[in-house]
Amino acid sequence: MPHPSLSRRALLAGTAGALGLAAAGCGRGRDDADPGASAGRGGYPLTVEHRFGATEIPAEPQRIVTVGLTDVDAVLALGAGPRLVGVTDFYEEFAYGVWPWAQGSLGGATPEVIPRPEGDRPDLELIAALEPDLIVGLSSALTQEDHDALSVLAPTVAQLGGFPDRGAPWDEMTLAIGRALNREEEAAGLVAGVKGRFAGVSASHPQFQGASAVVAERLDGTFLVLSPADPRSRFLEALGFEVPAEVTEPAGDSGAAPLAEEDLGLLDRDLLVWNAGFSPGLREELADHRVYQSLDAVAQGRALIVDDVVVSGALAWSTVLSLPFALERLVPRIAAAVDGDPDTPA
Repeated sequence: MPHPSLSRRALLAGTAGALGLAAAGCGRGRDDADPGASAGRGGYPLTVEHRFGATEIPAEPQRIVTVGLTDVDAVLALGAGPRLVGVTDFYEEFAYGVWPWAQGSLGGATPEVIPRPEGDRPDLELIAALEPDLIVGLSSALTQEDHDALSVLAPTVAQLGGFPDRGAPWDEMTLAIGRALNREEEAAGLVAGVKGRFAGVSASHPQFQGASAVVAERLDGTFLVLSPADPRSRFLEALGFEVPAEVTEPAGDSGAAPLAEEDLGLLDRDLLVWNAGFSPGLREELADHRVYQSLDAVAQGRALIVDDVVVSGALAWSTVLSLPFALERLVPRIAAAVDGDPDTPA
């Protein structure tokens, strides 16, 4: 997923290479944590494992700060909005750094917005001023140094081991945040609910099963195809589509691979989805592109351009809150694209 030097447009596009995994470490809690804060909910102290080791959370968090890209959604979904005091904002588009699909889960909370820092390194001064007792950074690019510095301020849960930065699946991150908040059962229920919705959509659309699908985008003048590790590809696979290896293997874990214009024929699949949330001119550009217009997927109406910023963002976020939003808005369009009728608008 995103590299620290990329713009917010590229961050939404999700096209950067994954960074290497860091060495193992250990989280530390604040010495002044109040053991009495957990009186209303048992289970503390508890431990959460992550890339840099294991972090002990001594008591129920009362002041939570998120430093990752999508962490706030799971925190809100698990009902911890009233205890959310800070959100790192990567887009500066929506109130409190929270996208529209999650605004209703704030529960009246008004967390402090922490501007996205230069280089995506956490702003220690701003975070310290919020006096957190839990810092959540599962959907982040924290380094060992970052984690150690944050852990001086509060127990810090970093990226899950075994995945690239910002590359852990949404369900794994939801369960880990549920663990940190001592809401594992609630997290499991939320995950099961979203997966059930996917299963229901898949069962009611047998035409999706085994059909080939590719997600592409246009960034800084380059055509890109997204890898199976990208959340947008995972979204289609969860609906029953198959992402062809011959197209996506060059991307590997890097999120996306460039595609030469003479190779656009590789995009000619049962379903072609353009991730164009921050590429408002893509529709017009493609309309004038001779090679692209020659594809059967275009002539037969099997190409879908997702250029609504919020819907595209919901796909990129792929969280326990954004996925139901994306399903509701995209499934009818996907069904129209693969119905075999080129006159059905997708």
